[in-house]
Amino acid sequence: MSRSLLFESEIGCSVESLYAFHADTVNLPKITPSGISVQIEALPSRLEAGAEATLFIRRGLLGFRWKVRFEKVEPPHCIVDTALKSPFATFRHVHRFTALGEARSLLSDEVTFELPMGWLGCIAEPFVASDMEKMFAFRHAQTRRMLE
Repeated sequence: MSRSLLFESEIGCSVESLYAFHADTVNLPKITPSGISVQIEALPSRLEAGAEATLFIRRGLLGFRWKVRFEKVEPPHCIVDTALKSPFATFRHVHRFTALGEARSLLSDEVTFELPMGWLGCIAEPFVASDMEKMFAFRHAQTRRMLE
């Protein structure tokens, strides 16, 4: 069974600046909590629908290679990426950027995921969701700190 989580924050910058920050994938390590390392192995030369990226994400002793495809790229309002390879059975991330004024924007991250391993995954789901909530709270706080 898949689960969706929504994270939203107002950021004191233009929607164009917010989009550009998130469209530049080299910023991902800058908004990743300590204890998690992100190595970018392959990036598209241009962020566009159909482009793919490969990341190696390490958390403690566990390391996972993620391959993602950018499903939808609509500057400066939306980026949608889907994991082709990850520790999840399915993983889709919708980034939305909404102008609230000339220098105020709403950052929305909607994550829909399903864990592998059937009922064992169902048991782990609340822990994974709680971990994601902490991670996205950190990401949004870092984004605010870097852009305001």
